[in-house]
Amino acid sequence: MSSLADVVAALAPEGESFAIDAPEAWAQGRTLYGGMTAALGYEALKRTHGALPPLRSAQFTFVGPASGRLRFASPLLRRGRSSAIFASECVNDEGAVARAVFVFGGARDSQVAHNYLPMPAVAPAADLKPFRKEGGNAPPGFWNNFETRLAAGGRLLEQSAPRPEFSVWTRFLNPGDADPNTALLALADCLPPAAMVHFPKPAPISTMTWTVDVMAPLERLDAWHLLWASSEQAGEGYSMQAMTLWDDAGKPLAVGRQAVAIFV
Repeated sequence: MSSLADVVAALAPEGESFAIDAPEAWAQGRTLYGGMTAALGYEALKRTHGALPPLRSAQFTFVGPASGRLRFASPLLRRGRSSAIFASECVNDEGAVARAVFVFGGARDSQVAHNYLPMPAVAPAADLKPFRKEGGNAPPGFWNNFETRLAAGGRLLEQSAPRPEFSVWTRFLNPGDADPNTALLALADCLPPAAMVHFPKPAPISTMTWTVDVMAPLERLDAWHLLWASSEQAGEGYSMQAMTLWDDAGKPLAVGRQAVAIFV
């Protein structure tokens, strides 16, 4: 299996954009997994514009299936003294695939510092069972690039669970030497929607939007990270969920929100 770094290295200049054939090993049905689409958008932007301040936030809208030849353009929207904001658009031969806004900001002196995002008290990954099928028992798809261990909450299709939420230890099987922010985006969306805990049967889902605010990039790409997701409201075929990512020492790295279409 190719490493995450090897996959994103396949992005190549094509006119004023960067392009890649959607990597099949990161597919989710007929489309590329959303986290990989986001990671490729970030990589294309970084290669287009060079050195940038730290990534602070990104907002993604997934418009159509990410398949075939993908082309990423990254125009600058605004650059200030400490911040820079870029658009990002991914298209293929069928039209628009995804649109995004990336916000970068340099560190500044501040008298305000607090952290109200404590990591849940859970058992270490080594003591837990897999969250999803792994190895030869797993169906093909992007999840075969990760290991997962259920730390708290329900499993998929566990309608008796008190809430549609879970905390799952997650790590790459082979990240290589990928950019830490590229790896964060590829990791932070790797779990199915939390609403699937209360699904009565397997059914399709489709992430429509994803907002992720970044406190820090990954420091150790091969380490376990705890990803929590909770469906806060679902109805009329849509679920709205919150997400948080911590490293194995309890440091919060990112928070996110998703709007997901559910077909059950």
